[in-house]
Amino acid sequence: MDADAVRARVSELFGLWNGGDLSRLADLYSVDFEADYRPYAPIRHGLEGIRAMLENARGSFPDYHEDMLDIICEEDRAAVRLRITFTHDAPWGPLPPTGKRVSYEELLMLTFRDGKVVAQRGIVDNLSVLRQLGVVSTPPGQSAARD
Repeated sequence: MDADAVRARVSELFGLWNGGDLSRLADLYSVDFEADYRPYAPIRHGLEGIRAMLENARGSFPDYHEDMLDIICEEDRAAVRLRITFTHDAPWGPLPPTGKRVSYEELLMLTFRDGKVVAQRGIVDNLSVLRQLGVVSTPPGQSAARD
């Protein structure tokens, strides 16, 4: 894939995550897929791994939404900075719903093979999420979210 094809494929991935259409998983993700968000989450493998990630996000936060802020593409790879927003209106792990609106950033590295994502590495601003949900206090004079 050239950089333009990678960019187009990343846009399709955002459409999948924002719309939740699980029928497109096998079109966009390899059966050899691996997601690494350590230490936040365990490594996920294959189509079932990405399905579990998507179902968790959409099931816990029905209004879950991703916006692409920056993207750098090259042959078979992309680096993406994105903003994720949702309302915490369902249980999330041990946290009961707070009804709070959350907005945070993630850095994402994607590797493609044969037009499908084979590797996804994410760095998530979990501290911002925990601050916005009131789990961790925000120091005086600081904002819980990036503007």
